[in-house]
Amino acid sequence: MFSIEELVELGLFNQMIPVWQVFFFIAALLPFLLSNRVKLCLLVTYLFTFYLGFMVQWGDYLALSGSMMPFFLYAFSGIAVTVLFVLLVFKDEGAIPAIKWMRRNDVLKPYKPEDLSKP
Repeated sequence: MFSIEELVELGLFNQMIPVWQVFFFIAALLPFLLSNRVKLCLLVTYLFTFYLGFMVQWGDYLALSGSMMPFFLYAFSGIAVTVLFVLLVFKDEGAIPAIKWMRRNDVLKPYKPEDLSKP
């Protein structure tokens, strides 16, 4: 498909993820996968992607910009998404009244036989 020389010429080896980080990701994800904790798997995957996005893309960008503002913007947006994810997914019913409307189940309530008698 591609020879090593072509890959080196394209600079793709600079974008590769180190193997130890992939193993760390699998090791962090495996307990949650085995215990069927899908929401925690999504959170671990997002955090790993957030970290890799910073390591792969933003290192060179920060060096070229000479400012820490892009770092603060990236960090703030990642932390904000993480906090919102945790609040919305792991919250108790009624714990946050401002977003209570998101958990209404009027349309998808369980079927009961006496529902047929109601007009």
